Amino acid sequence: MRTALPLAALLAAMPALAGFTTTSRDVKLDYSQKSAVVEFTTDGTAISKAKPLCDCTKVAIQGNKLVATVDTSKFDQPVTKEIEATTADGKTTRLAMVFDVPVAMQLSARSLIWQRGSAPAPQVLTITLPKGSPVRGLKEAGLQGKAFSYTPAKVKEGREYTVTVTPLSTEKPVLNRLVLTTDSTDPRFAKQIIYLQVKK
Repeated sequence: MRTALPLAALLAAMPALAGFTTTSRDVKLDYSQKSAVVEFTTDGTAISKAKPLCDCTKVAIQGNKLVATVDTSKFDQPVTKEIEATTADGKTTRLAMVFDVPVAMQLSARSLIWQRGSAPAPQVLTITLPKGSPVRGLKEAGLQGKAFSYTPAKVKEGREYTVTVTPLSTEKPVLNRLVLTTDSTDPRFAKQIIYLQVKK
């Protein structure tokens, strides 16, 4: 008669399943940072292949370690990039890299919206420049379109600005763009676009 093995012995006899020590990495970027290196490792099982899900990411496999080099030069807001990695046991895992991008310009809204037929009341966009931002000032605000009037104002030099926007009419749906131009030489922060819309 065969004696049943204890549970611990059964588990020890089973082949180990591959697993990454973590499937997500948080990466804090600096304003001027153009690239980042992010590493993932397994519990010891070799990584057989890896596929980045963005052209900005390149990967290298070193046994049970995956090294990702990410081009962050165009990141201007928090973003997540992913990699699909397959280990020697055939298991595929999706790995996430969560990039925390510092805000160079805080906007009270990314778009200003009026409903069709509503009162053409003015709305105020507030622009704040955080301490340490590579943006030192707002150079100008320009309108792409002819459906709105706007008045820029400086609240505090180098820190806070406003743009008051008013639709000329809300009778018909329309979409214009307000373009904010800053003094930053970094293309990511040189311009910001605010959408102005009268919705159906």
